Amino acid sequence: MQKMIKNFADILEKFDFEKKNLKRLWNIDEQTAQLIYFFTLIKSPNNILEIGTSNGYSTFWLSIASDKTTVHTIESDKTRFDLAKENLKEFKNIIHYFGKAEDIIPQIETKFDLVFIDACKVDYINYLKLLITKLNENALIITDNVISHSDSIREFKEFIKNNPNFLTMTLAIDNGLEISIYKKE
Repeated sequence: MQKMIKNFADILEKFDFEKKNLKRLWNIDEQTAQLIYFFTLIKSPNNILEIGTSNGYSTFWLSIASDKTTVHTIESDKTRFDLAKENLKEFKNIIHYFGKAEDIIPQIETKFDLVFIDACKVDYINYLKLLITKLNENALIITDNVISHSDSIREFKEFIKNNPNFLTMTLAIDNGLEISIYKKE
């Protein structure tokens, strides 16, 4: 998985150190990171959106899996935003946005082929509704914490499972991933 990254091990070591020693970093686990990496390789998206950057760990995996693709990433916490920008400064295919996803998504003119959602759980439904007009046909939406936070995302789960524009399934790994494919009517 070291895909042309000279200091791959050092970068992962830094992310691991931050996760263990800094408060309020909510990184995905290694198995989820590898799965997202492989989904990104398989999908080969033109544009990626990540909602919830934290310190940039998942952004890193998205970026190295698609080094010729632009990764747009949104973070609402200033400390985590600054940390992610520092951690990912050598990666030229990442655009960082600071602020609430609900405010930023409508301003982005890009259409996306892959979206990773791992932010404020109760707002998952709002993110998805804002994204529908920004998804390309067959866009892949990967949503984290769908088992661990099932009560908080109930409305999201009901919407995506009952909407004919989405084919979706839950993977019971780590905190649970919802894997969804967008189909236009």
